[in-house]
Amino acid sequence: MTRLFIFSLLAIVVALWIMLQLGFPDEPGYLLIAFGNYTLETNLVAFLVAMMVLLITLYLLYSLYRFGISTLETMRPSKIRDLGRAYSEKIKAGRRSNTLEGLLYFTRGNWQASYNLLNKGSADDDASVVNYLAAAYAAYEFADREAWLECLEKAENEYPSARSTINSLKAQLLFKTDQLEQCLAVLEQLKKNSINDGFLLQMLKEVYVRLQDWQKLKELLPLLAKKKVIDQDQLALLQMRVFKEELSLAANKGSASDQGGGGPLIELGKLWKKAPARYRESEDVVQHFARLLLEQGDRAGAAKALEAAISKNWSEKLVLNYGEQEFENNQQQLLMAENWLKERPANPRLMLSVGRICMRNQLWGKAREYFEASIKIEPTAEAYGELSRLLKHLGEEEASQAYLKSYGDLLGAELPELPLPELPKLTTQVS
Repeated sequence: MTRLFIFSLLAIVVALWIMLQLGFPDEPGYLLIAFGNYTLETNLVAFLVAMMVLLITLYLLYSLYRFGISTLETMRPSKIRDLGRAYSEKIKAGRRSNTLEGLLYFTRGNWQASYNLLNKGSADDDASVVNYLAAAYAAYEFADREAWLECLEKAENEYPSARSTINSLKAQLLFKTDQLEQCLAVLEQLKKNSINDGFLLQMLKEVYVRLQDWQKLKELLPLLAKKKVIDQDQLALLQMRVFKEELSLAANKGSASDQGGGGPLIELGKLWKKAPARYRESEDVVQHFARLLLEQGDRAGAAKALEAAISKNWSEKLVLNYGEQEFENNQQQLLMAENWLKERPANPRLMLSVGRICMRNQLWGKAREYFEASIKIEPTAEAYGELSRLLKHLGEEEASQAYLKSYGDLLGAELPELPLPELPKLTTQVS
């Protein structure tokens, strides 16, 4: 068929070429075809052109027919499925590319682009909860609270098996944005199912501290120690912090509920008796307890607590505090301080405190000696300041200014209120 088509086409082309070369005759010829009652009249040139068009059309139809048969033979259902899969994989590859690009932007800190790409990639069948988690954190970084909450909500709906991980991130983001009450609600729920999660327990501890929920923190501490979330030193510090807050709470509750003033002191006394020995000798705890007693007017109790702690576990911090406070039993206080001085005769801070106690007993000369001795061993701003103002009130203005200059050359120190001798009266000479 193909050869016949080619031969006919060549014949027509040659015939037309010859006719063009020789020129068309004035009468190009007449052709009459009769078939039954039908007749066809035309000239020869038109007939040849029509035949050429007909042959070309038939060839094209035949070619299309053969192509269709061969296509149907090759396009079996399995191949159609393969083509469908290939197309689907191409779409998935594009989506996976969004996820990978989003994670790359994430590592570079381009949060907005990362969020957009990870969200697009989450439509892929092969996407995971990581898309939503990373997108949520990216949204947090560019401060879009609604966006990261929406990401976590979608993640929880689509990946319920990863609810614990999703809520863990939610708690972290709520904590970072200071939404502590909401964070605590999430953590308390997680605690029921993730009791061994050290990171969760650590965060719960931080939330309790920030919310000042000391009772809850106290209940949590044994679990923190058992799961080794914190070491023994950290545990001891937290336990001490809780105890100090319990003391403050007892003082405040008692003050609010008891009009006579005895309530707070009773509650404080009960807690102090139950306190471990290490608390009754700790600088911070004893100083805190003494301050609370002073606020409640129990000066004798505050002095007794400081004296007991210093005698059992020497503390220069408490010694300085002992010399700064007014306990209304100055003679007894002086005797106690001088007994300590027998054991530590060259301690400059103890000498400073003894000098201040001498001031409260109006022993001006003795106070001067202790201040001078303290400066001789270790010059401090506090000792220079105390001696300077004492000498000023004793009328030794020049010596006072000299010590005041040394006091100013050192770091400034706030001096406690102390009794001072009356300034000498100026006398005028009448000639």
